[in-house]
Parts: sequence; structure tokens; C-alpha cells
Amino acid sequence: MRIFHRAALISAVSSLLLLLGGCASTPPPTDAMTQARDMLDAARGAQATIFAPLDLGTAQARYALAQQALAGKHYDRARRYANEAEAAAELARARAELGQLREQIHQRARANAELSSRLLGIAPGAATQPMNAAPAPASSATQTYPANAGSTGGAP
Repeated sequence: MRIFHRAALISAVSSLLLLLGGCASTPPPTDAMTQARDMLDAARGAQATIFAPLDLGTAQARYALAQQALAGKHYDRARRYANEAEAAAELARARAELGQLREQIHQRARANAELSSRLLGIAPGAATQPMNAAPAPASSATQTYPANAGSTGGAP
């Protein structure tokens, strides 16, 4: 009976040592933390605070959890949170870039409408039409053509 208890005790101690040794052998996720931090910086640089604040907030929260796990030496958890932070920051950066492009499109559409109204002599704002709206049908009786409409000299 004593031999059985000794064997069980030795088995339990060796299992505990293996378990602790396995945790200690996991290196700190410094690369994952660096990549997450760099992607957060890239998202901020792409104005994610303006165009994707929720995604940026998620990324920052995950990075904070990764830092807490790292401080507590929970390296696997820290790595997972750092990877999640990097992914969320990348999404925030992409959405911020999309927001910037959409803003540029709207600015150029307004500039084009203003130029069109100047060229056509129409009051500003009157020449603007939604981009996906179909043009009003023109009847042949009311449509006029310039005198020099091309080499054929006639209407198209």
C-alpha cells in the first residue's frame, strides 16, 4: 500500500513539474505584440479615430488585454489577444482608408458639379444629380444641338 502511495506521489509531482515546465517554456510574444502595436499605429495614421472609431477601439481594448496577460506571464493568452488586436487594427486601417477614399470621391463630385454648372451657365446646385439616378429622357422636339456638332453637320 505504501509503494502505491509513493508511486502516486511521484507521478503527481512529475506531472506537476512537466506542466509547470511546459508553461515556462512558452516564450513571451514580443513579435506579436510589436506587430499589433505597429498595426495600431498604422490605423491611427490612416485616421481610424475619425473613420473607424469602433474598430480602433476594439483593437486598443484587445491590445490592453494582451499587455495585461503579458504582465501576468500568461504568454499564450497574450499572443492570442495580440493577434486579435492586430486583426482589429488592420480592419480599422482598411475602413479608415475606405472612408478617406469616399470623402475624396464626394469632394471631387462636388467640384465636378460646380465646374459643370459654371460651364453650362446653370446656378450652382441645379446641375447636381444623384450619381445613380437615370437622366431625364429628352424628347427630340425640345433637344437642341450646337451648329458645329461634328463633321457631318447634323444632329447625332
